[in-house]
Amino acid sequence: MNLKESTLGAKELNENRFYYFLWDQLSTRDRLKLLQSKKSTVWLFGAGASHHYRLNIHGVNMPLARDFFKAMHKLPTTSGFHAHIGPFLSYLQSYRGVPLMKASEWAEDIEEFMTSIESEINELSYKKEKGILSEEEHEKSISLAEVFNNMFFIFANVINEAQDGSSYSAYSELLKLCSPADTLITFNWDTLLDKALAATGAWRPNGGYGIDFCASFDGTWKELVDSSPTFRSNWKLLKLHGSTNWLVPYTGISPQNLKVKSVITERDKVFLFWQASLPYETHKGRWRGGYGPTCYGYFPPHLPSESFSTAGISPEEGHVIVLLSYKGMFAPFDEPTIKGVPSSPLLITPVRQKRYDDYAGVIKHLWELAEKAFRNTERIVAIGYSFPSTDIKIIDLLRDSLSKRKNQIELIIVDPWPDSITGRVGEKYLEMAKSVSIHKITFEDYIDILWQEVPRLVKEVSEKEKEFKEWIQRLKAFQSLAKEDRFRNCEGEQ
Repeated sequence: MNLKESTLGAKELNENRFYYFLWDQLSTRDRLKLLQSKKSTVWLFGAGASHHYRLNIHGVNMPLARDFFKAMHKLPTTSGFHAHIGPFLSYLQSYRGVPLMKASEWAEDIEEFMTSIESEINELSYKKEKGILSEEEHEKSISLAEVFNNMFFIFANVINEAQDGSSYSAYSELLKLCSPADTLITFNWDTLLDKALAATGAWRPNGGYGIDFCASFDGTWKELVDSSPTFRSNWKLLKLHGSTNWLVPYTGISPQNLKVKSVITERDKVFLFWQASLPYETHKGRWRGGYGPTCYGYFPPHLPSESFSTAGISPEEGHVIVLLSYKGMFAPFDEPTIKGVPSSPLLITPVRQKRYDDYAGVIKHLWELAEKAFRNTERIVAIGYSFPSTDIKIIDLLRDSLSKRKNQIELIIVDPWPDSITGRVGEKYLEMAKSVSIHKITFEDYIDILWQEVPRLVKEVSEKEKEFKEWIQRLKAFQSLAKEDRFRNCEGEQ
């Protein structure tokens, strides 16, 4: 019993518990119908919102930036022949002075690490363009490019391993209180919210992301994911930094010129990975099974060649495609050559200069949808999102929305350590909000607070929905009869 319940009388307490049970048992369709008139909310999620999840077989929480590498060493990412982390370890040993035997103890903040890598790449790229790159710097530039590219797959693998479990999470409980007009915006690459949305039956990956995918992997490559939602909502999930299950033609930093380069010229197409229970075509046939929906091993599936034009998958003029095969490291025999276009996850990495332009067509559209949501919402709730200084774009968007819609937006910040957040947003902008509420708690604790409002919510919507009110009255009447029967039975036994 919580403090609020302890102040209630027995009758009111029992009634509230009845309302909690009732709301929890409603179908998503019915809840959304009852919440049609509820004001719209923009929910803004950061890594802190997903950190609670640990329903994977390894019992590892979804990592935060500060404990990413600790989580990595507790997961299969760093063990066995499937641990493709050689460039990362080589860089640590050569340029950070971290011996291989001590690598598991090294635990720098991932945002600081990636920002430092980016900074060094930019510096050496400038020197390379000026023709003043030394031999030693040339060797380091190759190592930097390799570790930057390696980190894309390490990011995806750590998250895939951590999120590979039940679709139930704190997001599932939050969705029971969301109105059909709400917009869900996340800067996380994980798919916990995606799976929670799909489990409601009111959201589909086809169209639910605000993206038109070229094809979707649902057992095999298809035009759309097979799904039959029981009820369609207007929920949109906007993943402004990409997602582990969004795939693009393999893209990385070229060691030759330190510029972002795709394996093919037609690089602006995005594909959706949803689920695979059987083997798929991937790099050297290194498919790994045993993963649930939205999750895969280190290598995602190759993209279907038929989704690209002949010119789009042909080498650039003056270039040829060379296939190299190494024997003896990962397999005793020649590994197969697989058809299709190699892929990599679409991730906007945690660096100061976000590479939004690398995927301009998709990311720009998502930011436009986010801006539209900010223009129309009455409430913004930021959960587990620290508004890091590297995320300049969203800070500017929030400031712009608060200043243009002065005294119109309620701002709620949910974070155990919110003090630095208010400083980054800026006091003068916070003063332009209709109201500012700060909760120094976790996402899970905030869910409890929201659920305490359920009895009031049930009473409120029952006054507007006649059928719902009559249904509650029938249930209460049935409950009273059941109590009377139990009472008579007790008297008879005595």
